[in-house]
Amino acid sequence: MQWGGVGIDDWWRNEQFWVIGGASAHFFALFQGLFKVLAGVETRFTVTTKAGDDGEFSELYMFKWTSLLIPPTTLLIMNIVGVVVGISDAINNGYDSWGPLFGRLFFALWVIIHLYPFLKGLMGRQERTPTIVIVWSILLASVLTLLWVRVNPFVSKDGPLLEVCGLDCDN
Repeated sequence: MQWGGVGIDDWWRNEQFWVIGGASAHFFALFQGLFKVLAGVETRFTVTTKAGDDGEFSELYMFKWTSLLIPPTTLLIMNIVGVVVGISDAINNGYDSWGPLFGRLFFALWVIIHLYPFLKGLMGRQERTPTIVIVWSILLASVLTLLWVRVNPFVSKDGPLLEVCGLDCDN
């Protein structure tokens, strides 16, 4: 950072834009590229100038909901709910559950902090927040969470160990 003359604020802003872009635009660009190669589906864009709000293309500049907003909103919902559930689970299960929680909390909070400008922009205009984006994000987060609970690789395939054995579990 010192050799390139990049300040910490510039670096952090760049990190945030990469996470937001990676969770939305880059994700959809990957699928558009795959659709083009595998199915031959072409994407068409209408290129216009931004001069003047009146004219035949003025509706293009109005803010409308888009599917690009759904993946970052889903990530935010999953991580915020994960933080709340993780802390409540650690409070209920006692001292031993706090150790593994700290690593998970660190990464969840890292994602939330990176996506904070997106959340601020999405929720900044409370009258204009697209409800359909929130509904689809909650639905997608629910499906992904239920899928994760079903396929969780960190639990043994025989199911969780439900017996209470104290300090000696061999007997």
